Amino acid sequence: MSDLVKFLSKILLACLLIIAVGWATYIGVRYYHAEQVAYRWISGLAAKQAEWEKKIAAEGGNTLTGFATPDQPRPVQGLEGKFAGLAYDPLQKRLLGVINKPTAIVALSTDGQLLATYPVKGMSDINGIAWMGGNRVALVNGKRNRVVLTEMPSTPQALDVTRAFALLLRFGEGEDANQGFNGLGYDLKRDRLYISKEHSPRTLYRVSGLNYLQSPDSRGLRIENISHWLDEVPFATDLSSVEADPANGRVYLLSEESQMIVQLDGDTGRGRGMLSLSPKGAKPMPRPEGIATDDSGNLYIVSEPNLFYRLKKP
Repeated sequence: MSDLVKFLSKILLACLLIIAVGWATYIGVRYYHAEQVAYRWISGLAAKQAEWEKKIAAEGGNTLTGFATPDQPRPVQGLEGKFAGLAYDPLQKRLLGVINKPTAIVALSTDGQLLATYPVKGMSDINGIAWMGGNRVALVNGKRNRVVLTEMPSTPQALDVTRAFALLLRFGEGEDANQGFNGLGYDLKRDRLYISKEHSPRTLYRVSGLNYLQSPDSRGLRIENISHWLDEVPFATDLSSVEADPANGRVYLLSEESQMIVQLDGDTGRGRGMLSLSPKGAKPMPRPEGIATDDSGNLYIVSEPNLFYRLKKP
C-alpha cells in the first residue's frame, strides 16, 4: 500500500510540475513575449542590436534617449472596434486613428480622449492612415494593397471613399491578404509617403509627388523601394507601422514583435535612434498597431484593442 501511495505521489508531483511549467510558459508567451526574447538570443539578433546601438552612439548618440513608456496604458472610452493605425493632424492639434469592425476614422485628443467618429464607406478594412495636409488623409487597405486619398469632412459624419482617388500597389509582392501593406507615414514638407509591409518579407517603399499629382505642375509619381534600409535593423523583426517626423524627415519604424521603435534618417536610411517599449520586467505592449508624432516631437502609440500611449519628448 505504501508503495502505491509513493507511486501516486510521484505521479501527482509530476502532473503539478507539468502544469506549473505550462502555466509559466503561457504567461511568458502571452504577456512577456518570451518566445521572441529566446529567439533574439538564439538567432544572434540581440548581439546585432547591441552592435547597432554602439554604432549610432558613436555617430552622434541615440536620438530617442529619455522617452519613457507610461506606467499604465489608457483605454479609449467609447470606442468600438480595434485600432489599426494612427496619424497626427497639426492643424487641429488632434490624432487620427483608424479602426475596423466597424471601419471608421476616429479623432482623438493628445491625451487619448475620443473626440469624433467618421464611419468609412467603400473600404472593408483599413490598416493605416497618414495626414496629407489640410483635410486630406491617405488610407491603406492591406487586403487589396490599395492606398486611397480622400478629404475628411468638416463635421463628424460618414465618409464615402468609393470613388476617391486610389493607388493600387503591385510591387511584385504576393497576394496574401494577411501580408499586404499595413503602415503609412507622410512627410508633408518633403512630399514623401512611406508605405510599410509587416513581414514575409518586411518591406518599405516611398512615394513622392502625391501632393502635386493632380496639378498642372505635376511631374508624376516617383516610387522607391527602400527596403534595403531594413537590412541594418534585422532585430526589428516586423513592421506594424511607420511614421515620418515633420521637423526633420526622419522615419519611425514600429515593431510589435520586437517591442521597439527604430528611427532612421529620412535621406540616407542610417540609424538615428532606438527605444524599447518593454523595459526589463515590464509587460510588453499588447499588439501596438499605430505610431504618430506631433510637431513638438512627442510620440503616440495605439494598440489592440483600444489602448492609448503617450511618450513625451524629454
